[in-house]
Amino acid sequence: MTERPPGLLDAARRLVSPLVVLAFAGALVVLLGRLHVSLIGATGKNYGLFVLGIAAALVVARVLDFLVFEVGFRLRERPPAPALLRQLVALLVFGLLLLGLSQVVLSANLTLLLTSSAIITAVIGLSLQESLANLFSGLALTLERTVQVGDLVRSGETIGLVEQLTWRAIKIRTMEGSSILVPNSVASKDRLEVFRRSGLPIARVLHLTLEYETPPARARIALEDALRDLSGLAPHPAPTVGIKSFDPSGVNYEMRYWLEDYARYLEMDGKVRERIWYRLNREKIRFAYPVIRQHQYGAGPLPKPPESAAVPEVIAATDLFAPLSPPERERLAQGARSHRYAEGELIVRQGDATSSMFLIVEGRCVVSAHGDGRSSRRVAVLEPGSAFGEISLLTGEPRIATVRALTEATLVEIDKATLAPLLEASPSLAEKLETIILERRRETADRLETAPGADPLLEPATLRTRIRRFFGLAS
Repeated sequence: MTERPPGLLDAARRLVSPLVVLAFAGALVVLLGRLHVSLIGATGKNYGLFVLGIAAALVVARVLDFLVFEVGFRLRERPPAPALLRQLVALLVFGLLLLGLSQVVLSANLTLLLTSSAIITAVIGLSLQESLANLFSGLALTLERTVQVGDLVRSGETIGLVEQLTWRAIKIRTMEGSSILVPNSVASKDRLEVFRRSGLPIARVLHLTLEYETPPARARIALEDALRDLSGLAPHPAPTVGIKSFDPSGVNYEMRYWLEDYARYLEMDGKVRERIWYRLNREKIRFAYPVIRQHQYGAGPLPKPPESAAVPEVIAATDLFAPLSPPERERLAQGARSHRYAEGELIVRQGDATSSMFLIVEGRCVVSAHGDGRSSRRVAVLEPGSAFGEISLLTGEPRIATVRALTEATLVEIDKATLAPLLEASPSLAEKLETIILERRRETADRLETAPGADPLLEPATLRTRIRRFFGLAS
């Protein structure tokens, strides 16, 4: 079975109506001739031929339309011409043929006709001012390809698909299924958003508020992972999440995700919200809403709870505090403070004169130090359960390295004021801490480019003296 050439069936359909008109006009002229009805005027003008010429002009206009916009555009591999442009060109061709036919068959004086009708043309132009504005605005939109059939557009509060572009208006099918007409002049003057369905991905923005108890890094990871591999979202760019504002009820996050087909935004918005709900539910991350929290306490002083439930366990697992008894570790946990650090945030800087140490509860930290050339290099990566800063805590010496959070991290800080009461109550504890400190320093001396024999802190007598002097203990 042979395949018909592209556009041939459409051309045949477009030629049917003018050919029928031509056949009807010819039959009418023949019939009137047989009835001896004269179609020639007193001045010799052949009106029968003029009627046949009008019908033939219709056929010629349709044939030229097919040759130019179907055959010519296909041969040059150009996209199909807009319907409005084809209509205007066909109207122009027909008008020129009609003027030529009037001059040849009816011997009409076109110069006199145009001059005498100037006033009439002005009156008609003023009365059709809005229609002409729609016509030329539609022509401009068509030639510039600002809007095409199938595009999703927003005009005011209306969003819908463009179904048809006419000389007067843009026909839009709304997302609810109704049809509206936006005049071309209105679309040209007012703001008209166009969402191409075959262009670059277009972003959607979602705002949601989560409780302050959720760390931003954890919330960001959960929200981004919730949309991973969701069908209908563009693979690139990937969804992004950032903090938009701090609201009274919670942290407001702004989420952006890109759609391959923007016409599906209602469907995709629903799927995105569904994915987010399930992910946050699994992560035990709660949405924020306006609440009033009331706390009722009994009479008497309020005990100060540890800032983190994991503080006693972390202290117990640290070898530096192994010599402490359970009650002493409990007292240490009561005075310890828990801190959260964002990814890349500075915790301590080399050379700072601060007297505290840190225990890593969650996350990872990176240690770097300046060498002889003052260039910073990475020394170690500390995992949960690691500790750093014990020399500064026990002796008050400046920091010997810089520590940053490699990921979001939760740390427990123990300062001099917290440890001092324990050392005053048990002075022999200083010697035990000294032994552990020396062992830890010998393990890290090579990484810090420090010779064991050259560091005075590695000498037991010197270290013991500095600890007692710093805490004011008796010798």
